[in-house]
Amino acid sequence: MTRFYHILSLIIAVVMVPVFTALAVFSKHKFKFLRHHFGFVPIIKKGESETLWLYALSLGEVKAAAPVLKNLHNKNPHLKIVVSVTTDSGYEGAVKHLKMAENIFFHPLDCLPFTSLALNRIKPDLYIVTDTGFWPGLTDQLHKQNTPQILFNGRISHRSATGYLKVGSLFKTMFQQFDLLCMQNENSKQATVAFGVTPEKVEVISDPKFDSLQPLTDGDKNRLRETFKLKEDTPVWIAGSTHAGEEDIILNAHQQLKEKHPGLILILAPRRIERINEVIALLQKKNLSFARPSSHEISKSVVLLDTMGELAKVYSLGQVAFIGNSLIEPGGGHSLIEPLSHGVAVLHGPHIENIGHVADEAHTIGLAFTVNNSEEIVKTVHSLLEHKERRMELAGKAKKLIEGHQGVSEKMAGIIQNVLRLTR
Repeated sequence: MTRFYHILSLIIAVVMVPVFTALAVFSKHKFKFLRHHFGFVPIIKKGESETLWLYALSLGEVKAAAPVLKNLHNKNPHLKIVVSVTTDSGYEGAVKHLKMAENIFFHPLDCLPFTSLALNRIKPDLYIVTDTGFWPGLTDQLHKQNTPQILFNGRISHRSATGYLKVGSLFKTMFQQFDLLCMQNENSKQATVAFGVTPEKVEVISDPKFDSLQPLTDGDKNRLRETFKLKEDTPVWIAGSTHAGEEDIILNAHQQLKEKHPGLILILAPRRIERINEVIALLQKKNLSFARPSSHEISKSVVLLDTMGELAKVYSLGQVAFIGNSLIEPGGGHSLIEPLSHGVAVLHGPHIENIGHVADEAHTIGLAFTVNNSEEIVKTVHSLLEHKERRMELAGKAKKLIEGHQGVSEKMAGIIQNVLRLTR
């Protein structure tokens, strides 16, 4: 199956060059670094130090990798670290958060000519994939070159596992070719074992995002309130990382909540900035006044977050937060970690397969609430806004939950160090 994949990639490569080039024109960074996608990545000169190539698909994966790479760099400052990404936000995040990286570039497309060229230019001693950034062709080439591979912060949902199995042996072979799989949770571990991976090669290490959290001082929060033109006593709830269809439900709930809490402000943060105009049209249709932080307007009924990389801090302004990509199928959910780190009670829809391990724990101690529609959102948000003592109690529980999961990055850095020692 893998051989057929390589042959097919040779054919696709011919078509991919003009098609991808045309699509990249609309990207902020991809066209500028177009050559990277076709294998012309920076050349890494071989020296006495090993080269680690880490692939972090987008901004979330970059943030998860940051504390691990910092820890690793502190322990081994001579190690050459190169990082590849797929998205514009991933590139910007890597430039901002991964100062220890010698090179940051866009990941080559998984076509045999492109990946072969990239491997010849980098010659990594260790390749690390974060989360779900799987490329069967590249994995096979690395395996045949005897280059160690680690899956870091791995996550496989039931839906994804079912999809991988439908492709035949391709992904089963790919998972078996990894030297070590470090998974977020036990369910993901069991999925890899079902693919034929020996249990000795799989380890559950939780989520390193707990180590990348940046606590805010009171001064930081005050400056953030000034940016959003919010008074300290203004009630705020936040809907973060929302997807198409969810904003309509959220805004219906907000209109009902305003009847009970006239001064309530909703900070609405669509997952993709490209959808801002679509969300603006919806706000106008519902006759809801709104402001955009980038335009320095005075806060109105809704604040529409139209800047990237701010949401994690913005959660600190709210009393309640809703996490998107969870109300409408297939969903999957986005991280609960950031709002919980600020002691904020969290709502989400029923479709949270990607974040089930954290959500289950948060539910057990009463920090998370499942909502299915606008009526349930109104009921839950209203109840939490009405009971300050309860919110303070939940904030204390959230702090303990976060602290209980920290330390993963140091453990992961130690695992990587051990693998690198075996390559010498």
